Amino acid sequence: MSLPEPSPADIDAAEAITSRHGCTAAAQTDGAAEVAAALGVLRWMDTGEDVPDTVVLAAHDLLYASAARHHDGGCMCRLAEVLVGRGVVPEPWDYEGRWWLWWPKSGRGPCRDCGKKRSLTRYSARFGKDYRYLCARCRAVEREQDAQQAAQSWTLLSESSQAIDHGDHDRLPSPAGTAAPTGPLEAAPANRPNSPTDGEWGGYVERLHELLAPLEWAGFKLPEEWDSDFDPRVGALLFSELWRGNGCLVAEYWPHEAALELQPFDDVTGDWPDSFSLLDDAIKLAVRAPGQEAVTAVARAAGEAGLLDATHVRVADSAPEEAKQEFAFGRIRRIFEPAADFRQLPLTELLREVSDSEWLSAYLDWVVGIAGRDVAPDIVPDAAALGVAAWCWRNNTAVEEHHLATDVLMARVNIAVTRITQEHVCLAEGINWDAIRSALTDPQWSLPDGTPIHSLFGPGWSEVASTVTDELTRWQQIEYEVLGPVTTLILMTIGGSTSYTDSWWGQGRWRSICRRVIEDATAGGAALPKPYDDRGSAALLTDLENPDRLPNQVLDWLIDIPETDADGPRGLRMHPATRPQLRYWDPFWLNEHHP
Repeated sequence: MSLPEPSPADIDAAEAITSRHGCTAAAQTDGAAEVAAALGVLRWMDTGEDVPDTVVLAAHDLLYASAARHHDGGCMCRLAEVLVGRGVVPEPWDYEGRWWLWWPKSGRGPCRDCGKKRSLTRYSARFGKDYRYLCARCRAVEREQDAQQAAQSWTLLSESSQAIDHGDHDRLPSPAGTAAPTGPLEAAPANRPNSPTDGEWGGYVERLHELLAPLEWAGFKLPEEWDSDFDPRVGALLFSELWRGNGCLVAEYWPHEAALELQPFDDVTGDWPDSFSLLDDAIKLAVRAPGQEAVTAVARAAGEAGLLDATHVRVADSAPEEAKQEFAFGRIRRIFEPAADFRQLPLTELLREVSDSEWLSAYLDWVVGIAGRDVAPDIVPDAAALGVAAWCWRNNTAVEEHHLATDVLMARVNIAVTRITQEHVCLAEGINWDAIRSALTDPQWSLPDGTPIHSLFGPGWSEVASTVTDELTRWQQIEYEVLGPVTTLILMTIGGSTSYTDSWWGQGRWRSICRRVIEDATAGGAALPKPYDDRGSAALLTDLENPDRLPNQVLDWLIDIPETDADGPRGLRMHPATRPQLRYWDPFWLNEHHP
């Protein structure tokens, strides 16, 4: 199939795309023509002309076979979206069985089963099924058929088991003195709960949302409607999946039992091939305590599990190279697609503007690409606040040039900065740069003991204030002109989730980290700092919720446990508990696929 000749503009754009994505010289030479051809077909469709399916498919296949297939500026994905809309979908074995990596997860086009043009979702090739695009109605029918088939299988298995058991009983003597029950079943206890009214269900949902407020603030999406059930023995049950990006967990709440359980997620149906679980083990919590007390218990447990901080996720080593590349490209899309929507630009044009900013490119290369390469592109406000503190105060300014006399004093100022940034970073409203700039340069800004922070830097304060102002203004401008609020929040979340801030106060794991430091110190024979050598470790852990209000000797002890050798207990500076847990996305079914 011959393709239309690309225009000079298509050729220039293709060369810019392949060079911008860091292709080798061979890839630029061999792949630019195919990218230009794809751009020509896409431009042809933009004019409203009727482009044959065969032409679109040919452009897609040329890109797939070219050296620039992974550096085509999204052309192959856009062509795949067009093909889905026309009902042209690969066979399971096409493209080495890995076409799902770049074909869209959802779209609009003819449903495979009913043939009607509807909103579609792609479902995985697992449990004996092919990859397929189905509308919601046909997927519901498929689920019902699967459930009926499973029920029939269980019925056959149960009947077989009963037959075997019956045969065994015929061969065994009956226990002496036993007889089959002949009377009525035991009456249900009088204190068993009754089925809730609609109003009671509403109250349960309201309380559950209160309990899960810490997770919602950390970026989890709470469902508008919860699945529910009722068992006369244990009462009502509310349950649902909770998503943050592609990470997921399952929440179950028993109001009558006052119990909340956060469970690992398992994509047993294969509906979410890009997903991964945010938990390895279940977290079981008693939430009978009234008001905020139970919410605090949930926050502490979720914080210890890393759920209140950004997710660190990596592709499993066993995954195919194409899956690793698509995972990386998917991360880029999730970071910058909100910016493209904000600017109403194609993603390729938005990325071109981003690459034109030398300062922003440097941040992306180091913070996003290296230091934070495993950080999922989600919005976690407290992590974003740490990002602002780290990269608009502590780094890229004169603060390090005027380093204060002790690490304890620097830590106190870091905490003061983080308290301010936390006040002005919001999940819904973004970052209030003006308020942060005003607060961080306010002459009245002080430590809890009343010491003005500007006085700590002496003559260097004017340079500190000036460079901090410049950095905050630069981010505010790039947000307004290029990135928009959502992408900026994502970039700050990544910036606040690197090894640079993994021992800072303000993260969700702070209490858990401090507990580990204290436990290891006491187990290793180190004495607690005064006055906690008398008050005990529990009191120290409680007071470390607000470490900037503690004496210098306590913070100094926490940072580096004194009088210990190289193998002894470690403080915040070197303790392994400061390192976040790493999750893995494992597309194991790709290794099991055989065309």
